[in-house]
Amino acid sequence: MKEPYNMKLFLPIIVFFTIGLINKGAVQSRSFQIATFKEVPDYMMGCGDDCYLSAKDEKKDILICRTDYANALIRINYKSILLKANEHVAHEKNENIYSNEQYILTIKKINIKQTGSEDYTFKGVITIKSGSKVLYQQQIIGDGGC
Repeated sequence: MKEPYNMKLFLPIIVFFTIGLINKGAVQSRSFQIATFKEVPDYMMGCGDDCYLSAKDEKKDILICRTDYANALIRINYKSILLKANEHVAHEKNENIYSNEQYILTIKKINIKQTGSEDYTFKGVITIKSGSKVLYQQQIIGDGGC
């Protein structure tokens, strides 16, 4: 009679751990969320790039990223994240790389069109990594200059 009792105890333990592992995976997948934003600190105004997800966002001035060439601003998990230009990382032409202790942001400008002596528009790809793991990658449009 002891064997069926052990099986009755063993089965709930397996179910408990299985549900726990499933829930842990669900929490981890939600731990990274990129968000758009409208407000930019005064010190980042002026020369730089404004990056948008769509022409509709551009018209409403809803950013996915803002740079002043020395810094980049993004929102992750509802927090503003400031990254510094990283000139120590090898990159290609028309590619800007910004980083902090946790994230690496790459803005690759694929199609650049001059709209004034110092102004331009572009299409490109924004990539956010943590180490070598790509967390987010999206096509963007933008404008920049001084």
